Amino acid sequence: MSGNHSEDDDDRPRSNARWLVGALAVLTVALLVVWWPGCRQYPPVSSRESLGAMKLLYSACNTRDPARLDRVERTVQGLARDGKVTPAERESFERIVATARAGDWEKAEDAAFKFAQDQVGAGSADHDPRDHADEPKPRAKPAKGR
Repeated sequence: MSGNHSEDDDDRPRSNARWLVGALAVLTVALLVVWWPGCRQYPPVSSRESLGAMKLLYSACNTRDPARLDRVERTVQGLARDGKVTPAERESFERIVATARAGDWEKAEDAAFKFAQDQVGAGSADHDPRDHADEPKPRAKPAKGR
């Protein structure tokens, strides 16, 4: 005689456990791909001047300003001549500038933002948030007329 449950009921907890383990494995792999330092899209910048050029690049793309884009190109060429950008950095700048020049300003703006984002923790193994922790904080200016 058989009870109130079937063999299918006995397999259900194992099936649910397998599904849960599979889902956790997929989620873990997805998180590793997103957060792993090697998954950076852009190279780390090698100088403060390059960071300045990156800010100018984002501003040029954000405002859709061809004159600023010209300035970015001149700046990056000068930095390359002075050895202050790596070939990978220069290629990244040039690729984003070319995208903007082709008229795809929004894509260029997104790429410039991602380039900057890759420098400050989003995928960056080089960034330590404590780098500037010991620097003095700017003091508020006293109000005039008091």
